[in-house]
This record gives sequence, structure tokens and C-alpha cells, in this order.
Amino acid sequence: MALSSVAGTDQALAWPQRRARDTQSSCLLATVAVVVGLALLRLVALRFSVVDLYADEAQYWSWSRDLALGYYTKPPLLAWIIAASGHVCGSAEWCVRAPAPLLYAATSLVVYAIGRQLYDERTGFWAALMTSLATGVVFSARIISTDVPLLFFWALALWAYVNLLAGPSRRWAAVLGVSIGLGLLAKYAMIYLLPGMALAALFSKRARLLGSRSDFWLALAVAALVVAPNIAWNAANSFATFHHTGGLIVGEPVHPDLMRGLNFLAAQFAVFGPVVCAVMFIETFRVGSPALREEDRILIAFLVPALAVVTGFAVAVKAYDNWAAVSVISGVVLAAAILSRRDAVGWMRLSIAIGIVAQMVLIAGDSVADRLWLPSVGNPYHRTMGWRAFAEGAGAMAQQAGARTIATESRSDYATLRYYLRDRPVQVLWWRTAELPDFELKRALTQASPEPVLFVTGCPAVDYVRSVYAEVTPLGPFASPIGSLPRGDERVFYGFRLRGARGPVPPLARC
Repeated sequence: MALSSVAGTDQALAWPQRRARDTQSSCLLATVAVVVGLALLRLVALRFSVVDLYADEAQYWSWSRDLALGYYTKPPLLAWIIAASGHVCGSAEWCVRAPAPLLYAATSLVVYAIGRQLYDERTGFWAALMTSLATGVVFSARIISTDVPLLFFWALALWAYVNLLAGPSRRWAAVLGVSIGLGLLAKYAMIYLLPGMALAALFSKRARLLGSRSDFWLALAVAALVVAPNIAWNAANSFATFHHTGGLIVGEPVHPDLMRGLNFLAAQFAVFGPVVCAVMFIETFRVGSPALREEDRILIAFLVPALAVVTGFAVAVKAYDNWAAVSVISGVVLAAAILSRRDAVGWMRLSIAIGIVAQMVLIAGDSVADRLWLPSVGNPYHRTMGWRAFAEGAGAMAQQAGARTIATESRSDYATLRYYLRDRPVQVLWWRTAELPDFELKRALTQASPEPVLFVTGCPAVDYVRSVYAEVTPLGPFASPIGSLPRGDERVFYGFRLRGARGPVPPLARC
């Protein structure tokens, strides 16, 4: 009887443990199934997309052909990622963009781990789903941009940081350091993680103690080591990337406008999703409430710096809606924790439903982007369509003129031409401008460039080129239709055949 009673007690104690393991396993499997399934759907959608590679994307691809430790406008990691992708599936538009849905899937799984570590499996599950289907992520997963690897390494760094809060670990310190370093190689906005850690120290005793531990300083040393080659590249190139990044803010005319700051904050509802953003803002204003947990305040500490700094910039100068994108990681986990704790499943389902609708609309739109026309709007893909047609028109004009080189003074046009004419024998070069004299020096037009040169520009007259080339022959305009509809818009460009360089080709003054 005694043995039977003990056995029954052991079974009773084991039952909650087995149930907890089963819950954890089912949440993880459900998360992986949804996240991986969504990534596969996005990859298939990319294969059927007809959206041209946009100028920024073409520029990143162009850099991936000339691997370096840094580039004029961005750190190098995205170019390295595109180069790796190219070795797997080539240079088609869908392949250039393929890392985006894959990295977002990885980011969502790391967010699950953060939610589980700080709270429980349920929070991790909802946080992963709301990350995958945040409206900004839904939009960004169709393109290749520096935000894609940035958000992955931000999430990985936050996960490592959370594990370090639980106790000393050189392994997690190494993960934190590598993540910070690679995040900085993706985009310098990774630096917001440092004030996030400082703010967390104000909210959490564990976070304060972390600053006195050797493994934390090991993490910062590893981060400095990882980013050091890019710093060295910048030092050898007049700190080109730093100057460009700073110029996006410092170079703008300062016109203080409180409404511009409020508009930036309002735009975050579209970037993060309305439900997530609303919870983020509400709980941030309630940061001193005793109802909030230590974990909640730590997450608030990591979402505040980017939002606060960029909102301040937005009041003074123009700021882009995605400049505070790193806040979405801790913001989603916070929203999932708060809503899950209050059993507000309906709000989380609404957030996911909005993301699903946005995903379906964008998948459908991308597949017919060249045939879309909306009243009072025209083609909503106006900015991203017509670039293949532009390159083909320039290529045809170069062939007719017998040009061996195509040059343009437009940075975006140069990247587009180089991408879409990548399989043509004609060489595509950049005519340096007075405003960007050091951009793409390896691909710059010089006196030794093969002639004749086809100069492609948006200017109808280029008398200012005659001082550089002895022979300047106008070849007339050519149009680049935006889409295939007869009533669609078009871009107009002009071609000039150049021969007889008079000497070294100087930076060009834009017309």
C-alpha cells in the first residue's frame, strides 16, 4: 500500500512536468510550421513577382560583384549576403531578394526564443507570429534592404542579452558580441542597442549588475573586433560611409516642425502594425506603473532609444519611416506579453489578420504590378517599375551607336544599368559627380575607358560635356514605359555619343 501510494504521488508530480513539456513542444512546432510555411510562400511569391529591382536593390547587387569591407553609403554585410545568394541561385530579381524572407523567418524564431526566455511559450508563439506578420515586415520581406539582416542580428543580440541576465556565460557573451558587430556591419542603427542596455540598467537590478561582469565587457570587445575591419576601411577612405550617413541628417535643412515628429510616430502604426504599436506606446507611458514587470521594463528600454532619437530628428529634419525599425523586436515581444497576460487573444488575432490581408494584397499586386492602374493614383508601383525597360532601351541605343561603354551621372541609373545589362558585352560606368566624387571609384569613367561612350542622362542638353569630350553627338530621347498598359506613364532619357576624351575625366556638375 505504501509503495503504491508513493508511486501514485510520483505520477501525480510528473504529470504537470509532462504537460509543460508537451505545451512547450507544441508551441515550438506550431511556431516553426507557421514561420517556415510563410517563408516558403514568400519565396514562391518572389518567383511570380514582376516588380523590377529598385535602384537601392540594384546598388546592393552591384556591390556584391565587387566585395569589399565597406561601401560609400552602407556597411558591407548586405552585399556579402547577396553575393552568397548569387552563388546558390544566380542574379535574377527573386534570387537577389530571396535572403529577405529567409532572414525574417530566422528573426521570428529568435523572437520566439526571447518571448519564451522572458515569459513563457505562449508569449513566444504569439510574438513570433506577430513579428512574421507585422505590416512593415510583410512589406520588407519582398525586397532586399539593410533592415533585413539588421533586425535579425538585433533580435539575436537581444536574446543573448536576456540569457546573460540569467547568469554569467562566455558563450552568450560571444553571441552578443558577434551579433552587435554583424549588426553594425548591416546598418549603423545597431548602435541603438547600447543606449538600450544603459536604459535597461535604470529599470533592472540584474541589468545594472551585468555592467560590472567580465563576460559583458568580453561581448563589447568581440563586437569591436568584428566591426574593426569596416572602421579601418572607412579610415582608409576618408570615412565615406560615416560622412554619408551623417549627411542624411546634418545635410538636411533644419526647419523645426512638431507635426513632422507626430507624423513620424503615426507612421509607426503602419511599420509595426496598429495593435503592436498601440500597446508599445501605452506601456511605454506606463513604464513606472507597478503593474509592469521587470521584463516589461527591459523591453521598453530597448524600444525607446531609436524611437526617441529619430522622432527628435523628425522634428528638426526629414526622417524616414523605417529609421526606428529596430524597436519592433522588443515592441512585439512586449505587446505579446501584455496581451497574453490579459488574455486579449482577440487583439493578437486582429494583428495577425491585418498582416495576412497585407501579405495577400502585396503578393497579388506584385504579380500584376506591370498591369495595375488605380483611379487618382495610377500605377501604385510607379517608383519600382520601368527600370528593366530603361536598361533595355539604353542597351539598344548603345548597340546602334556602336558604344563600348555606357556612362551615367545618376547613381540610381548606374546601378540599374549595371544590373540589367550584366550579361551584355558593353561596360557600364559611373561618371563621378561633384556632389559624390568618391562614389564607385572602381567603376568610374576615366580617360582610358573604351570609346565610343554612350552617355545616358535625364538632361535634354549636355553642352557642359563638350569641355571633356571632343565629339558629342546627340542621339535623341528614348522612353521607358512604367508598366505595359497603353495609358501608363513613362520616363524619358537622352543619349549622347561621346568620343575623344580631352584629358582626365573630372567630376561632373549635374544639369
